[in-house]
Amino acid sequence: MQIHIINNLKIKTMKKLSFILSAIVVMSLAFASCGKPTPAAITADCIEYIQKGDYAAYVSTFDATDEEKAQLQEMFEKKGKALMEQEQGIASYEIIDETISEDGLTAVVNAKITYGSGKVDEDNKFNFVKVNDEWKQAPLKK
Repeated sequence: MQIHIINNLKIKTMKKLSFILSAIVVMSLAFASCGKPTPAAITADCIEYIQKGDYAAYVSTFDATDEEKAQLQEMFEKKGKALMEQEQGIASYEIIDETISEDGLTAVVNAKITYGSGKVDEDNKFNFVKVNDEWKQAPLKK
């Protein structure tokens, strides 16, 4: 009887240990797949922010001080809104390519934007820099 109880305890312990190890493996794989957004993914987000008129979210993708971001937001709200009205918004977009430098510190993403007016703009370059291991849009040239 004691041997039977000990064997049952060993089996239950082994099942629990197996379950715990399986859970650890699954969680490790889940965390490994949760990488940081790529420049191409951020570019898609940026275009969608512009499409929605969410210039605060768009400006948050830049490597800039809070003061610079406030100025950028004001500029985009004026000029971006006017452009969106003139071109009848963004109908669709396509990420053409993403090029990351050999040192992994800069990147360029090319995108094609089709406006509601039918105009197609194939010359949209989004420049990125890596800041604290995260991709940010490079500051605009003055």
